[in-house]
Parts: sequence; C-alpha cells; structure tokens
Amino acid sequence: MTSIFPSEKTEYTDASTGARVTQWTRGTHKNQGLYFTSPSVTADDRWLVILSERTGHPNLFSIDRATGALRQLSRNENGLLHSYVYPQGGARGLSKASPCLDATHNRIFYIQDDVVYAIKLDDDTGIVRRVSELPANWYGAFTHISPDGKTLCVPCTDPCAFADPAANQWEQMRQVTGRMDREGLVTRIYLIDVETGLARLAAEVPLWVTHVQFDPLGTGRILFNREGFDETGVRPPHNRIWCLEPDDTVRPLSPEPDGEWRSHENWAPDGQSIIYHGGRGKSSFLASRAWTGELLREVVLDGITFWHATGLLDGRRILVDRPDGFISVVDPSENGSRLVNICRHDSTVEEQDAHPHPLTTPSGRSFIFTSKQTGNCHVYETALPDPTPTTHVNISSSARSALGVR
Repeated sequence: MTSIFPSEKTEYTDASTGARVTQWTRGTHKNQGLYFTSPSVTADDRWLVILSERTGHPNLFSIDRATGALRQLSRNENGLLHSYVYPQGGARGLSKASPCLDATHNRIFYIQDDVVYAIKLDDDTGIVRRVSELPANWYGAFTHISPDGKTLCVPCTDPCAFADPAANQWEQMRQVTGRMDREGLVTRIYLIDVETGLARLAAEVPLWVTHVQFDPLGTGRILFNREGFDETGVRPPHNRIWCLEPDDTVRPLSPEPDGEWRSHENWAPDGQSIIYHGGRGKSSFLASRAWTGELLREVVLDGITFWHATGLLDGRRILVDRPDGFISVVDPSENGSRLVNICRHDSTVEEQDAHPHPLTTPSGRSFIFTSKQTGNCHVYETALPDPTPTTHVNISSSARSALGVR
C-alpha cells in the first residue's frame, strides 16, 4: 500500500487582484508542479501530480482534487539524479527534470537511477512498472509523452559535456554548450514504446537538447531546443528552436537573425502554432510560428518582461509569469492588446524549483503554478478570467501595430 498524507489545501484572496487562490501544499519541505511542457492535472480533473521532498528525497505525489489528500507515488531513497538544471545531483536518484504526465490515461512517467518508470494514478496498490533502461550516467532533461500515450520522448546528453563541475543551473548553462562544440559531443533523442520498453534512437544531434514536446495533434512531430549560452557565456547560441520530423530528419524552425534571441518554445494547446518569446536589444516580444517556420503573430512588449509564456485553450491569449511578481494574461485581441494581471506569484528564478511555470489545466478553467512566496516552494492554482475581461492594462501602441496574422 502507498503512503497517504492528509489534505493541506487552503484558499486565500489575492490582495492585488481579488482572485481566489488555492494553495495545495504547505510545510517546510519543498513542493513544485511539473515543468510547463507537461500538464500537472489529469484530463478528468481527478488528480494533481507534484514533486515533493517531504520524505527527505525527491518523490512524486498525487493530490486527490476532490479531497486534497496526498498519495506518494515513487519510492526514491537515493536523492537527486543529475540532469539539466540539476547539476548538484548524483549518479543515482530521481530526476526532477524527467516527470511527464499522461493526462489522458492517468499515468506518470519518470526517470530514477537511469531507468524509466511508470505509475497508474488510479491504482492505489502502489505498483511501479519498469519501462526501459537509459544509457548509464548520461544526463537527462525534460521528457514528453505522445498524445496517444504510446511513445515517450527522452533526450540524453553525453556525460562528458558536464565534466566541469557546476554549482548551479546558471553555471551549467554557461559551460555545457561550449564544451559540446569543442569536443563534438551529442545529445541522443530516444523514442520509447511505453508498453514494450523498446527504445529507438530517433536523432543524434551536436546540440544540448533539454526540452522535447510532441505535437498535440498527434502528427508525430517533435519540437526541441538548443540550450545554453555561446562561448562568451552571455548570449544563447543561434537557432534555439528545432524540429524533429516523423521521418527523423531535423531542422531549425526558422533562422534567427543577428541580434535576436528566442526562448521557451512550446506547442500551443490546439497544435496550430509554436509559441516562444525573445528579444532584440531592449525590446522583448511574444511570437508564434507555424511548423513550416512561417511567422503567424508577433507582439512587441515595450517595457514588459516575463520569464515563461504558454498558450491558453482559446488559441489567442498567452499566460506569462513576470519578474514584477504577477502572473498575467496577454490578450492580443482585435480591439488592441491588453495585459490582464491574474494574481501574484512573488517567486524567484534563482533556483529551478521556485520557477512559477504557470500552465493551464486540461479543462482550461484554471492554471497551476509554483511559488516560493512563503519562503518554501509550494503549489497553487487560480481560475482564469473570461476571455474578454473589462479591466486591463494597455501594452503599447507599437504592440498593437505588431498584432495580426502575417
């Protein structure tokens, strides 16, 4: 049988916006939602899956959304496994970068001790299924499950790329890309049949790949990235966003012009576009492109900065977490773009676990985020506003002029 913990659910009203916020976890131990390329809530709205260190080691827990009760899923007792953004990890343990929720079939996949495991959330027996083995000591990153739940995509990078000790994720990001370029090191992108455990090498690329994401429409197309900074340790390398076709060919999404950087690419929930953000000089922007690379929309955000951006189910609005402490919705409507503040997160990006990473739930009615506002990382949820809110902050005339399909 699995360990059950009583509900820690509480609610409060955000003093800045009046939004009602649910806090799902409490205590002095660290808790966080899953990375924003994976949902944290199942499609039937029954389960919320989180990472927690309440046992003294990183482990996965499910929260019954009806009762708030927590159930331990994984049984890791070996600490943190080294991976992307977790250089402090060791050769054994649970990879906090690896969990990916199959929201349709109520399963969670994760990596522990270089092995991929699966757990059924609806099964309270605590059975953990061994799915497949990965190359020993290779560094993993954020994984993704295909929309039909049949294939898991796992990027693994040559451990020689991490030969220089890094105290934190920022040092790691400054070191790895340059070493890979100098020594001709690669990342392998594996496709794993989650029933048979058979792993196929779909691509081997001379890039540090840390995010992979299947097309939500089920075409088999996979979005991936080139991570890290260039040899100066200051700017990301060119061509951040890449495409893996179903025939295993790879290509950049579109060429990046000099003086421009892009980041945090992810599929829009409707599969019609790829969303990312970036900058040119002191100007930042939100953009979306078709799989072919065609620019569909770009919103210039004068004086507004943010960390991550994900699309909402309406295919238009974009959810962002901002350094000023707000989680907001950018609404590029025909009447002029607007910025709607939803609630405060008051967190930080100094450590990966405290990143807010707001992501809408499968129903589209709310979003999950992580915050360190109380001094410890916890998991929160807030309702999304109506698509046509009456109160907003205008972005800028230049942003409005940049809207529209191109």
